[in-house]
Amino acid sequence: MKTLFIETRRKFKDSEIKYKLLDGLKGKTISLAATIQYIDLIPKVKSYLESKNKKVIIKQGAHRKAHVLGCNSSALDKSADILLIITDGTFHAINNAIQLQKPIYVFTTRTLEKIEQKEIDAHNKKTLTKQKKFLTAKTVGLLVSTKHGQHQKTIHKIKGKIKKLDKEVYIFETDNINTDEFENFPQIQIWINTACPGLARDDMRIINLSDIIEFI
Repeated sequence: MKTLFIETRRKFKDSEIKYKLLDGLKGKTISLAATIQYIDLIPKVKSYLESKNKKVIIKQGAHRKAHVLGCNSSALDKSADILLIITDGTFHAINNAIQLQKPIYVFTTRTLEKIEQKEIDAHNKKTLTKQKKFLTAKTVGLLVSTKHGQHQKTIHKIKGKIKKLDKEVYIFETDNINTDEFENFPQIQIWINTACPGLARDDMRIINLSDIIEFI
């Protein structure tokens, strides 16, 4: 089935954007990125921050400059004093904070929030537990999404590497991953996610492929 992806943008009046919230950001360099709906605000926020004597870093992101996704943190420069994402909600920010292992600020144009180091540390602790579970598991399930941009094309190669660890490996490929279906496969001791990394964040049954690469 062919899929058409259409980029959409949120429209803002300049009077609606609470730039003053950014005045409290400490540090000389700020790495600035945004989700696609907010990407048009990048020049305006960059200009405001520079008026406050900040050095603003804009990098090539997922599909364009400053474009951030939950699974792609290339738009952010970890060496900057502050990482700042313009978006609505914390989904993308949390995933990127975990990937980069650094706190991230979220500017919604109305509020300024922060993904704290303690949230990253809590995730790391959960991941360590899941890594131990993977190493001792005898039967694992590989979750594969057919969605564009999430499909893992080398899944059979990955399966082969895991089998060498003396494990039974089953591939589960679907368009929408429904974790309720796990109950139908009680023999699976841990699920390895190769799709959106957010799927594994709050589920102790799932570990992201990136978290077991060192073992295979």
